[in-house]
Amino acid sequence: MTFTPQDQTFAGAAEAYRRLWVDEGSTIIESMERGTGLTYMENHVNAVVFEGPSHSGNGDRPMYLRASYPTDVKKATLVHEHGHRLIARLTIRPQDVDEHRVLFLFLYDVWAGLWGKDFADRQVEVESERRGLYDYETAWKWALSLSRDERASRFAAIVNANRK
Repeated sequence: MTFTPQDQTFAGAAEAYRRLWVDEGSTIIESMERGTGLTYMENHVNAVVFEGPSHSGNGDRPMYLRASYPTDVKKATLVHEHGHRLIARLTIRPQDVDEHRVLFLFLYDVWAGLWGKDFADRQVEVESERRGLYDYETAWKWALSLSRDERASRFAAIVNANRK
């Protein structure tokens, strides 16, 4: 990954993301692949570090990452946004399961596998408090109302539907 600050006021945050990626990027990707059964197809992702809502971008469009997040939220956000890129090809899904709900079928378990259950629980709280762009709270409640095995089974069914 290449992390580019939108302007020099975000240079420190871009460097923090870069260090996180150097230290944990390969482990993050391996965990996501193991947790989903999907292969991450991108060899390189460009990211712009700025002050605004993070989003994954896709293809040649860069990822955007919020500069002001504390370290743990930066880590969680890297997994969240890469998760969007990983599942972008899963276009066939039940009507009641939007892209975030697909993501949340594995995101909690990837976070927990990487940094522990307490970390995952804290990040669900952080995301559930976000307002305006998406109803994260309802989507997280839906995903976590399912057991780990039920989430994995639902995700596997979506993957299988996209292989036909």
